[in-house]
Amino acid sequence: MGGISIFAGIALGLVFFLYDFWEPRLLGFVLGGFIVFVVGLWDDVSSLRPVTKLLGQIIAACIVVSTGTLFNFGGHELFAVLLTIFWIASVTNAFNLIDNMDGLCAGTACISGLVLVAYAFVNGDPVVGMISAAFVGACLGFLWYNFSPASIFMGDSGSMMIGYAFAVVSIMATGKGVGDFVATLAIPVLVLGVPIFDTALVSFSRIFMGKRISQGGTDHTSHRLVILGLSERQTVLLIYAFSLILGTTAFLYAYLNFSIVIVLSVILISCAVVFGLFLGEVKVEPVELPSALSERKGSHPAVLGTNVFHKRAFVEMLLDLVAICLAFYTATLLRYEAELTPTRITRIWVSLPVIIPVKLIVLYAFGLYRSMWRYLGFADLIHIFRAVTTSSVLSVVAVLMVWNFEGYSRTVFVIDWMIMLMLVSGLRLLFRGLRDTLSGTQKNTGKRVLIIGAGDAGEMLVREMQNNSRLGYLPIGFIDDNLGKIGRRMFGLEVMGSRSDLRRIIVEEQVEEVIVAIPSVLEEDLADFFYPCTELGIPCRRTHSLI
Repeated sequence: MGGISIFAGIALGLVFFLYDFWEPRLLGFVLGGFIVFVVGLWDDVSSLRPVTKLLGQIIAACIVVSTGTLFNFGGHELFAVLLTIFWIASVTNAFNLIDNMDGLCAGTACISGLVLVAYAFVNGDPVVGMISAAFVGACLGFLWYNFSPASIFMGDSGSMMIGYAFAVVSIMATGKGVGDFVATLAIPVLVLGVPIFDTALVSFSRIFMGKRISQGGTDHTSHRLVILGLSERQTVLLIYAFSLILGTTAFLYAYLNFSIVIVLSVILISCAVVFGLFLGEVKVEPVELPSALSERKGSHPAVLGTNVFHKRAFVEMLLDLVAICLAFYTATLLRYEAELTPTRITRIWVSLPVIIPVKLIVLYAFGLYRSMWRYLGFADLIHIFRAVTTSSVLSVVAVLMVWNFEGYSRTVFVIDWMIMLMLVSGLRLLFRGLRDTLSGTQKNTGKRVLIIGAGDAGEMLVREMQNNSRLGYLPIGFIDDNLGKIGRRMFGLEVMGSRSDLRRIIVEEQVEEVIVAIPSVLEEDLADFFYPCTELGIPCRRTHSLI
């Protein structure tokens, strides 16, 4: 019932501070918000069907539209009305979906609200600023009791109303003097990026598994991060950081060149897709989550089939398609110092239909869509370098053959090659980095193992132990006779000493098992490892030449 307190706080704030700024569009906002709140409260009490809640949200959206609040697309009213209704219903449900962990929904709402307050202040819109500030205040007061460990919860009456409010206010914030389609959508999508991302991830995963989108489950972004090893509090704070980054990018729209903001937005969206692919490989099961989480949203998780995401060449090609367009656009932007005349913009759109197929065919021919990003190595980066370089050279040849290079700058194609190389390799490195970083946080409570040999075999052994918690091993460090390695780290584990320190390290670190990861070790040298372990009653094993 925490949603009641949030509603009361917002209502009092609006009554006191919006009286002098009253206008017709506020009437639709207030009436629609009241309907959404009542529907949410009704659902908290008696569990409504999803279609009934959706009907209430659509009615509220129609009231908002009827009082003049809708996207501004410069005369395309029918499209604007349909998109506005869809936007309000979608964002309302998006905030409802992310209310699955202590402090997550309220904290995200605070960050989004603060961004809208700042944006309204810069653009001189007191109505948007006052409404956003009222919601931030109510959510902050609630968050004090809702942050982990929570003592109160907002329920659907709170989460749906917050989602509805930010959906409407984000439209109000971009409704003045903005007629460009991309510009109109860029700011609200970025400000509310976290709930939109979570909704997209959950929806696609459930569709691929043949599940109903409306069913409850523990397959949200927050749940997957917890399974990867983050605590509930760390997960919430990380999502707060994502929300702040997206919101800051939206706020920069008021200060930066529009083209630069679009470039930043496309890069962030591409990174979000890669992050979604990474989270999609996490198998979500209630037993993997803390009991409070696995029971909170029902006992029917949507486990994303790995076969769907292992055959994701289409998504990878789509990301490279975006990288090709973004690289050429950004290269032109940099070459002409952000001064894109209509002639230069036209040249970009005319050139891309020739450049895109040439580059995609080359990347495909080089086998970039047959590699597994999770195991990306140095050899793969060299392969990407060759593929991107070849594609850039052939695209130059294509432009030369079609247009004889008339009106084109050679510098643009050099910059385009560098940016595309960074994007194509960077997105794949991001996936690998997420795997190494987040998988490395996975909690392992198995045997404390000491590895003898900080070489290639030791690296393979530790990597497998850290990535596969079901093995039941917790590597705590290395021993190596190479004095140059002592004190250094591999995968976050320190090389603690040489073989002469073995007995001391076993006792001090409470080692439960020792593994000799030196395949070429001589039999007579094994006694130096096995004898101290036998004396201390610790099992000692060795790997062989093939692991």
